[in-house]
Amino acid sequence: MKKLFYLLLFINLSVLGDSFHSIQGFYGQRAAGLGGAYTAVSDDPSGAYYNPAGLAFAFDDSISISASNYKIITKKYENVDSPSQTYTQTSKTYLPNFIGVVKNMGKYKMGISIVNTINDSFNRNTQIIAPLFSPTINNTKIYNLENYKQYLFGPSFAYALNSKLSLGATFYFFEDTQGIARTYLQQYTDGSYVSQSYVDNRRTLGLNPIVGLQYMVTPKLSVGFSLRQKIVTSGNRLYSKFYLDSLQSSSTNNVDLTEGTHKANAASEGSYITIKRPLNKDIPQNKEFRLGSAWFATRKLMVATDLIYTEAYSKKKSNTEFSVGSNARLIQNDSEILELNYKSTLNYAIGFEYFLSDILSFSAGTFTNNANTKEIKWADSAIDLSIRSLVGTELIAKSGNNDLVYKIPRAQENPRNEYVNNIGYSFGLTWATAKASISLSIIREVGKGQSRIDANSLSQPLLYEGFSFYIVASSKG
Repeated sequence: MKKLFYLLLFINLSVLGDSFHSIQGFYGQRAAGLGGAYTAVSDDPSGAYYNPAGLAFAFDDSISISASNYKIITKKYENVDSPSQTYTQTSKTYLPNFIGVVKNMGKYKMGISIVNTINDSFNRNTQIIAPLFSPTINNTKIYNLENYKQYLFGPSFAYALNSKLSLGATFYFFEDTQGIARTYLQQYTDGSYVSQSYVDNRRTLGLNPIVGLQYMVTPKLSVGFSLRQKIVTSGNRLYSKFYLDSLQSSSTNNVDLTEGTHKANAASEGSYITIKRPLNKDIPQNKEFRLGSAWFATRKLMVATDLIYTEAYSKKKSNTEFSVGSNARLIQNDSEILELNYKSTLNYAIGFEYFLSDILSFSAGTFTNNANTKEIKWADSAIDLSIRSLVGTELIAKSGNNDLVYKIPRAQENPRNEYVNNIGYSFGLTWATAKASISLSIIREVGKGQSRIDANSLSQPLLYEGFSFYIVASSKG
């Protein structure tokens, strides 16, 4: 099978939206302006997401609606096909991301909320002509369409044990979906070509409970804690791939087909039929801990801080393949499900809110959003390429006409192929009366790191830029 530099490269551009970071966005009226430092406040409907215990200190019935959320994410992969050549991938979305209601029942508070945590969409047509790094390629045409969405929906409950201490819980149901459609055509200088099309659709359902505690240490100091975890209950996945190589022997079959689901997966490649491991239908089920403080320095000024720890996650499943054709092959792959290999992260958020007048306040904050992937280093990629050059990607032991194949883990493609630690800044302006309020918030997030979107090349510099604009309206009873 002819080597496909760009096909492998663009196959590995995205998995699970921006799955390389733990923080996907901000929700509610005040939290966005504070950079997400809201665990020790959480006294409006968005507290259902950050810390449901804070709802116990909400004085009135209220409803909060994110009337508009414009979000744009840009990733720039540098030196991909030629020196100083940059491939840019952009996602633009525009829709509400939070709707929440709180009902005051004395010491008890009850709420319900809908949170749109992930909504990324990539749509791009690309043509690359005579890349310098691959002189045998004449041109490559790529069509890429990707959609990633995640919704949370559920009730919240909070109870004030006394005037200082409260407990709370939110019981979210979640739906996480992925839809990918890609088509490639690569033509070579000798007149040959390869073409590939595939679709990859996944739907995962489950629960996302959140429990929280909030305590007023003094009238001017509050601390809060919350714990959450996604629990997958069901799901499905469908993958279909068509591959054509004009130079592949027509005496066997120059069309390769792969059809797979979360229950079964098989491929017809040349003269071989291969039974593969069923596809993964899950998302990471790791825990997230939030610890926050809020200092009400004066009647006009509040300063809030958050520490957010997201634990590591990994999952293994037997990955032995059996292939039958001109001979029999038993293929042993690494058992780890690479797309579920998440490293732990520790992020912080710091923000302040200042009332310019009785009805107008200004807020600002800063936060980190560190990569949940293994650090990518140029030296490591050079070692990997040396292994590929000296040994190859697999070791083969023959027994008569049959083969026993071991795939070298370090020489395989890894979908967790980006490492960028981001830092962000937030600014917000809120106008509020006794009955209603409206806020405008701007979030800017940037980072620089490394990517490895092709295992046959050295790592490339990666620039991340994110911009979000929020308009949130609230009403109090």
